Amino acid sequence: MLNKKQTGLTLLELLIAMSITGILIVPLVYGLFNSSAQSISSNRDKTLASYVAKNYIAELQLEDNWPSVGTKESEMELANREWKIEHQVFETSEPKMRRVTVTVEYGGDGVFTMTGFVGQKDKKQ
Repeated sequence: MLNKKQTGLTLLELLIAMSITGILIVPLVYGLFNSSAQSISSNRDKTLASYVAKNYIAELQLEDNWPSVGTKESEMELANREWKIEHQVFETSEPKMRRVTVTVEYGGDGVFTMTGFVGQKDKKQ
């Protein structure tokens, strides 16, 4: 009588291992795609918030009257959405220059902050 050793998996063992692997991979793949979608949405919101902040600072730079020192809240529409904006204006060591910090809320709990400078325009004579 020959003594044979088994050298591999039976078909049944292989099918069971593949089934378990398939069952475990499904939630991993779902979680991966779900987190990617959330990340894309968050990045889109953050990018739009940066555009809002840049536009707001550009508008302040173009205005004839430069902003007074202090805090102001306002709203701006961009990409069919209303954005809540808070800007703080600070004096600088340069008398004709002010620092502006713009904070834009996005998503449920996201906040984007940008700092820029606004110079006082020379009065036309």
